[in-house]
Amino acid sequence: MASKTGEPRAPRAPDPARGGLRLLHVSPSFYPAWAYGGVPRCAYELCRELVPLGHQVTVWTSDVFDRVSRLGSADTIVDGIRIERFRNLSNRLAHDFQLYLPMGIFAAAKQRIRDFDVVHIHSHRHLLQLAVANAARSAGVPYVLTGNGTVPAIERYIGIKQILDAAGVASIVRDTAGCVAVSAAEIPHYTRVGVPPERVHVIPNGVRLAEFDDLPRRGSFRQMHGTGEGPLVAFVGKITPRKGVDVLIRAMALMPASVQLVVAGNFMMPERPIHALVDELGLRDRVHFPGMLLGAERNALYVDAEVVAYPSVDEIFGLVAAEAIMCGSPVVVCGDSGCGELVRDSGGGAVVPYGDPRALAVAIERLLANPEQRATHVRQGQDYVRRNLGWASIAARTAEMYNEVRLGRTS
Repeated sequence: MASKTGEPRAPRAPDPARGGLRLLHVSPSFYPAWAYGGVPRCAYELCRELVPLGHQVTVWTSDVFDRVSRLGSADTIVDGIRIERFRNLSNRLAHDFQLYLPMGIFAAAKQRIRDFDVVHIHSHRHLLQLAVANAARSAGVPYVLTGNGTVPAIERYIGIKQILDAAGVASIVRDTAGCVAVSAAEIPHYTRVGVPPERVHVIPNGVRLAEFDDLPRRGSFRQMHGTGEGPLVAFVGKITPRKGVDVLIRAMALMPASVQLVVAGNFMMPERPIHALVDELGLRDRVHFPGMLLGAERNALYVDAEVVAYPSVDEIFGLVAAEAIMCGSPVVVCGDSGCGELVRDSGGGAVVPYGDPRALAVAIERLLANPEQRATHVRQGQDYVRRNLGWASIAARTAEMYNEVRLGRTS
């Protein structure tokens, strides 16, 4: 079967000469279910780069695609990754409440977990994690967890999360052979629930560097979506309460009328309050909602934006920030966690306090007024991303962690 890029890459057996392992990755959603945000995207990119390192990579996931559509349960091979999807009882529960219910995962985990050398679980508090981690513990197969900010019970559906913790999900984190913190800010997420610090490995998420070698023509997004000629500010990401879209809209009301805002993403919260705020502030002609953008269209927005604003709280990594920088746009983010950490380390933009529309507006206006400063931020940020965040190097670091945790295997 052809890969996503058209290149035939059949799944391969692990290469013993290169230290190849039989790896099982477990994610509640996976390629191409991009409506579910950064977790499926990062899991896919990591798996894609582990294959050429000589590892055999299998993914267990649910069949969710979006709120109403499914991907089907047939096994597929994409970029050398074997993807096995388990039928979800309700896509609506998965999309609206992050409640994934692929019941077939329990039998598969019990029967086949010993087929793998290391298990890598992505995201916390989902049924796939519970089934696979319990089977791995019983079989003595080491498993690692990348929480990507999901370990604390924050933001939405806290009651559901507490029920899952009481059902035994909390102990899954404590019993991991290793945890991946995608920024230094995420380390306390693990240590607060009892993971020893020596078991926490700081390995950031990455970006596919080649994706930014041939960027869309500047002006193409403006032309396609009719955003006018004024300065363009962009937000890209899932729209949930903690993303700060309401704060960004209030900041828009403090900026000159020529400034336009594009909020690109799928709503995973009620839409009415956001649109009502736009109307209340008289911004209907200045705020645009094109929906979720992918690939070249998303990059076209980044290219056309003078500034990308991502005023989120509890944002454990700055994937949007890194992508925007690689497309030539400086970023303004909040400084509470990993996103601010990335921007400070890279020099790719400005960091402001969370929840302060005036501070956000001032930072954006300063960048809009100073093209030379924008160019400096982009130059510094791109250099940092190329040196530190390519997925090939991230995969190599992750593979080193797999070999470390195998030393403690109990089978």
